[in-house]
Amino acid sequence: MDYFRAKRFLDTLPDWETGTPPSGPLADYLPRMRALLARLDHPQHAFHTLIVGGTNGKGTVSSLVASLVQHTGRRVGLYTSPHLHTQRERVRVNGEILDKDDWAEAVSALYDATRDFEREELGAFSKFEALTALAAHFFSKAQVEWAVFEVGLGGRYDATNAWDSQAAILTRVGLDHVGILGHTIEEIAADKVHIARSGCPLFTTASQAPEVTKLLQNTCDERDIALHTAPVFPHHARTAYYAENASLALTAARHLNLAPAPPSDERLIAEHVWPGRFEQASTDPLVILDGAHNPQAARELAGSLRTLRDRWTLIVGVGAGHDAQGIIEALAPLADRIILTASDHPKAVPADDLALYVPEGVASEVISSFSAALQSGQNCSAAGSPLCVAGSLFLVARAREFFNLPCERDSITEDMALENLQCLEMACNTLGLSYQSFSDEGSLIRVEHRTRPFYFWRNKHPFNDYMGARIAEDKAFQYEIFARLRLPIPHTMQVFNPLADPRFDRYKTHQNLDDIVADIERQFAFPVVVKKYRSSLAQGVFIAHQPSALAQRLQSLFQNSAYSDNIVLIQAYVPGPEYRVVATQDQLLLAYGKEGETAGQWDLNPLHQEDGRAVRVAEGTLLDSMRSLVAEIAPAVELGFYAVDLIDSSEGLRILELNPNPFCYFYNRDNGREDFSAIYRQLLEKYVL
Repeated sequence: MDYFRAKRFLDTLPDWETGTPPSGPLADYLPRMRALLARLDHPQHAFHTLIVGGTNGKGTVSSLVASLVQHTGRRVGLYTSPHLHTQRERVRVNGEILDKDDWAEAVSALYDATRDFEREELGAFSKFEALTALAAHFFSKAQVEWAVFEVGLGGRYDATNAWDSQAAILTRVGLDHVGILGHTIEEIAADKVHIARSGCPLFTTASQAPEVTKLLQNTCDERDIALHTAPVFPHHARTAYYAENASLALTAARHLNLAPAPPSDERLIAEHVWPGRFEQASTDPLVILDGAHNPQAARELAGSLRTLRDRWTLIVGVGAGHDAQGIIEALAPLADRIILTASDHPKAVPADDLALYVPEGVASEVISSFSAALQSGQNCSAAGSPLCVAGSLFLVARAREFFNLPCERDSITEDMALENLQCLEMACNTLGLSYQSFSDEGSLIRVEHRTRPFYFWRNKHPFNDYMGARIAEDKAFQYEIFARLRLPIPHTMQVFNPLADPRFDRYKTHQNLDDIVADIERQFAFPVVVKKYRSSLAQGVFIAHQPSALAQRLQSLFQNSAYSDNIVLIQAYVPGPEYRVVATQDQLLLAYGKEGETAGQWDLNPLHQEDGRAVRVAEGTLLDSMRSLVAEIAPAVELGFYAVDLIDSSEGLRILELNPNPFCYFYNRDNGREDFSAIYRQLLEKYVL
């Protein structure tokens, strides 16, 4: 099983986070989880466990404890949820997330061990249960000494509570998930305290509500649990709330002899960063990202924001099941303006619904497209108002990507890539060509021919010359070739990373970032488009409306560039409808418009928007112009199968970029597979038969 097959398997499981929980009573969860662990030969027995529950701050405390343990020289595992960018973030060993091969191997082991699980009347396990079991399996295999497990939901029936831990930590308890855990803070605390075990210590904070403190004390007395209350260490405070969580983590680690000697432990605490939790995405302008997903967390966030600035532009999105009204009311007193939006998560509350909770007198705006909301918020911050994105970790994840913060993001889904192979197989069946899958997951197809086989891998195909395809994949080379041949492209400038090490000195186009921005201001009118020279699915394409935003974007791109990722393209922004032309050599095969909202800075491709649709271009003057342009492009690129993205500007068609490996996913989504199947038939007849 490869990585994408593994990802698809996990995505088919019932999932609390997407609103599709497993069926059956909650009381069945722990027996099912224990049966799941038994199928994996009880990996949880290979290490010591520290479990972290509570309402807010669980992830921060978990990551802090794991960092402290690691710096004692011990090998430590960390399991947290939810993730920001990739599921693999949830499982770390000594701070490193699993690579794709290790992840696929672990999922494959789970799949093999549980094929008969449902048939044995154990019920369908959930995605969270699967991920918890995966973490335990991998921690055992990686020979960790201690593993820190963050509770997912509640405590009593949570998958992380299926075995005995050596110690437990309970962060501040608040009202959250009231429909599942209880309607009062005492009921919720009573559920969460079940993570503690007799004879083992429980650590909590002095900031618990009085009724929670009383319940914890009574419970610990009844069950022979040693209760430890963490003091406050204000000198660690980047914010008061962080100081509380830092105190809790440090108290537990010191008591268990899992922290390095002072002052090293305090220094680690002071320097620790947990992405998406009061994370500073930019200093000038000031941008803060925080996943505050309940009123308590929102109040703490508001207090922390006040220590920096009195008034803020807020972008708020909330997931279903959370107290949207409480979150918005907690943040509203800080707001110069509130922008209501929604992430792309299936449980995101519609922005229009959130607008109902904005207090009277507070300036607000509904921008349903998250990318457009971020663009609007960034424009405000560039004008002098600090910006905070809050209300949901899923929302914060998209914001981190928008601000180009370091992350490992999963690439396109396998289903998107395999759509091309579906059309290929349809074409082969029509032509009577023999083909077979040459990989277990179906991503490599071999088409038989009397002289030699032809291989197709995902959206990669054998119709292009190797060197021609490699050159065409590089946008910098594309534009150089197009410019030399006087083909119609927007004005384009290449800039090389001035922060790159001395090995790249001969390639550098400018001495520093200020020189680059000044040069761009001389040559371009704003807005301008910023492109990474290699990217797909609009992931590396941005728009900057003013020099300050451009400088910030370039700084982020240059600071986080890899060895072979130092070139950035600056291009004049050309308004107009966008099209894609699919061609073979000098022959146009298909042209379609990308209709829908162009969201701006986050994703410029209309087809990626909620209302985006691919609409075939009918015969007429526009199609004739496209045919003429393809005839001009063909001698420059010499490709057997490719796509060209165009913009129909006031001055005629302009080439946005060329793709030597076209995806058909978005077109097929809106029009079916027949058109691209016909294209593959034509290509097979031309190059194979």
